[in-house]
Amino acid sequence: MTWSKDSVEDRKIPGISTFAIILIFVSLYMESKLVLFLAIFFLVIVVANKYYLKKAGDKLYLDNIYEKNHFFVEDNGQWSFIFRNEGFPILKGDLRVYFDHFVVPEGEKMESNSSMYDISIPFSIFSKQTKQVVIPFEASRRGIARIRKLEFHVPSFLGFGEIILESKSFLKQQAVVYPQPIPVKGLIEKLSVLQGVNAVPYSVYEDRLGPLGTRDYIFSDSFNRIHWKASAKKQTLQTKVFEKISEKGWTIFLNVSNGHSMTAQIEKLISGMTEIAYYAYNKQIPYSLCINVRTAGSTPFLFLPKGEGKEQLQKALETLASISTQNTSIPYEYMLSFYNRHLTSQPFFIHTGIRTEETNRILLKVGQRGAKVLELTIEQEYGVLSELGILNDRRVRL
Repeated sequence: MTWSKDSVEDRKIPGISTFAIILIFVSLYMESKLVLFLAIFFLVIVVANKYYLKKAGDKLYLDNIYEKNHFFVEDNGQWSFIFRNEGFPILKGDLRVYFDHFVVPEGEKMESNSSMYDISIPFSIFSKQTKQVVIPFEASRRGIARIRKLEFHVPSFLGFGEIILESKSFLKQQAVVYPQPIPVKGLIEKLSVLQGVNAVPYSVYEDRLGPLGTRDYIFSDSFNRIHWKASAKKQTLQTKVFEKISEKGWTIFLNVSNGHSMTAQIEKLISGMTEIAYYAYNKQIPYSLCINVRTAGSTPFLFLPKGEGKEQLQKALETLASISTQNTSIPYEYMLSFYNRHLTSQPFFIHTGIRTEETNRILLKVGQRGAKVLELTIEQEYGVLSELGILNDRRVRL
């Protein structure tokens, strides 16, 4: 960890220096060793003070270790710092830590300053000493909290001035606070009639790569389904039995913008999507996320590829936690067009957020391609998942 360093010298130092020089002349005039001693004493104080302000903190090191921890709201966690001092001792210093307001210092009732908290901790460390500083906190709201800055205010050991050390490196610790779900009415598992790769109890499609077993032949069975080896062994015709498969999958789209600003319902929409993610995890439904937050890369928006299970849930919650009012959005219609041109469609498409006339036209095209288009809306303190009303509205024309 590198530090930027500023030193502030007490205004008394120039006066003391001037006074010491005067004493030297007085001692020579009076031929007084006592006065000369006092002059030298004051000069030593001035020089020692300047030297300490120049050297203190030069060899103070922080182990800047990457650490990302995940929390639910009201969970407890901590920031942890390990300092090593190879230089001058630091006595009665003041460590100031600035971090995002998604976590709150434990046991403190404080107001955040400009979306950040800053706390002050007494700090002393001797030469050749290693010291750990722990700051406990409580997760308070959805988001990704980072340590934005560390500052040391170190007073001169003689009391004439101080030095200020400020972190120059990016601090690697993060606290990811997951969003809280809200109930979503109408959230049920739906399977498409498209052929796919997911095993289901009932489907018109089968996995022909390998039979699960055989059963007795019946008159309606196709001739090419007969398992000849099993038939020869049992001396009666046997029919191959294949695993039933179908396609399950959701594509969840979130429009975070309302014109040029973030939509006012963003938190509840994210909470509704969180509930959908939990439901998909419990029902083993694969899904992908598309959010019109600008990113760098081949996909110019927040995109979570199709997946399922615990790992997909964690990625989804972290993606939703990362959405901030500081984000820059891209036009929602552009994201929809990009999806239609470049991404694999799923049998179920869930739209969330503001819709415009252009949005409606594109969503109609999505529905015409075979996807069942649903919409997540917010009513008071819960979400509602329903079929998109415009699909049956003849007044909307492409």
